[in-house]
Amino acid sequence: MKQLKKCITLCLACTLLALPVSAQKSYDMVYSAEGGTARVVSNLKWGLIDTDMQTIMSPKWDYLGDSVCGRRLLRSGTLFGFADEQGREVIAPTFAQALNFSQDLAAVKNSDGKWGYINTEGQLVIPYSFDEANLFSDGLALVKTDGLYGYINTEGSFAIAPTYQEAYSFSEGLACVRVGDAYGYISASGDVTIAPQFELAFDFCEGAAVIKKGGYGLIDSAGETLIAPVWERLSPSVAGGLLQAEKGGRLCLIDTLGNPLTECTFTDLGTFTDGLCPAATEEGYGYLDKSYTFAISPSWDYAGDFSGGFAPVEANGNWGYIDTDGNIATEESYLSCAVLSEGFGVVCLQDGSWSLLRPHKFVSAYADGLTQNQLILRIGRNTMTTPNGETSLGAAPILLNGQTLLPIRAVAEAIGGTVDWDGKERKITIGCDGHKVILRIGESAAFVDGRISILQTPPLIENGSTLIPLRFTMEALSCTVDWSADTREILITY
Repeated sequence: MKQLKKCITLCLACTLLALPVSAQKSYDMVYSAEGGTARVVSNLKWGLIDTDMQTIMSPKWDYLGDSVCGRRLLRSGTLFGFADEQGREVIAPTFAQALNFSQDLAAVKNSDGKWGYINTEGQLVIPYSFDEANLFSDGLALVKTDGLYGYINTEGSFAIAPTYQEAYSFSEGLACVRVGDAYGYISASGDVTIAPQFELAFDFCEGAAVIKKGGYGLIDSAGETLIAPVWERLSPSVAGGLLQAEKGGRLCLIDTLGNPLTECTFTDLGTFTDGLCPAATEEGYGYLDKSYTFAISPSWDYAGDFSGGFAPVEANGNWGYIDTDGNIATEESYLSCAVLSEGFGVVCLQDGSWSLLRPHKFVSAYADGLTQNQLILRIGRNTMTTPNGETSLGAAPILLNGQTLLPIRAVAEAIGGTVDWDGKERKITIGCDGHKVILRIGESAAFVDGRISILQTPPLIENGSTLIPLRFTMEALSCTVDWSADTREILITY
């Protein structure tokens, strides 16, 4: 497992062709694709490209936002305006500050520090009269005037008078407000539906809200308790009917009735996407399936959410993507990777620039199957394919000086051989079918059936694993070794 991480450091990839990226098609920063476009930054200026890395709008703005309601928030100098989806100015940058559109209205601030709202054509439809303003949600926007919060409708009239010292936007027809030192919820008509009684309260999501009352618990929209407040912490919202819960400093997954689905043994948890959930133990990050067991073993320093069948992972500072089988799906390592959007991932190249990448599902060069005397290994994967299924190698093969190195015990035993280790002499002895191979850590001289041979790459120890040259050892044991450069697979016939 530790060696897998080292392998990624030396060569994160192993399998597939990725979208070619050239130095001419990289930027100081690239953001996730949306609607077939991605925002880019070059020399502190923002522009747009398509997913083929072709320029839509050359970097020219001091800021360019996501497309919302067909408009992108932009900044030129210190002033804000709006562009269309292609990055072309449609509302001149004349505002001291602005928020994204929601329900075809955007909050904007004038030079006097007052907020109002414009429509998508740039016309002021709600006058500048608020000290603070927020996005519209459920037909209402949270605003502040004279030190108090209230809610206006899309006509600009107060639907709920400004009477609260602390309040939040509506979600699923309810808004969290604070009265005195306690939090509760109001409806869109301003009626108190759940009396203020909580130390903390969060937005409703999937018909439930996380609250704190001594410990953390969960309530429904009628204020009835779904989960008693006994947890040290809960994730702020329900996701797919699940919550992350903390007890004793460790995390677990529970359902909305409080039933534990896993033990509280995790140091970090994500959310289920593509049927898999990132989860971390002391050994590293892996992925749980819907049976709440590890489908992809915890062997990474970090693992992100899946999207479109791929997820970003990191080991020893090197990043790449894996598919839902845990196979590496990029042929290079990167300084950083983001969760895929519309099939594309944002990656930071080794020179520090950013680009887009489309990972691909691995297809074995030996997809037609194996005979009873064949094995398949792959650079970067810590399992070996045999005619009877997968077998753990203990660590993944690596490439070093053009040679494949790996812990040999699993391979030797699969072909009917034995492996002995002499720690005092740092000597490995492999025997099979009357052949004997002797190697020593750090030494280029090896002995095959009593005759000396010179190794191109001597055995070494990395992260506690003893690695020896695969081809030399297998051929010394009368096996044949074939290499697929396209998929970085090794086929051993014995």
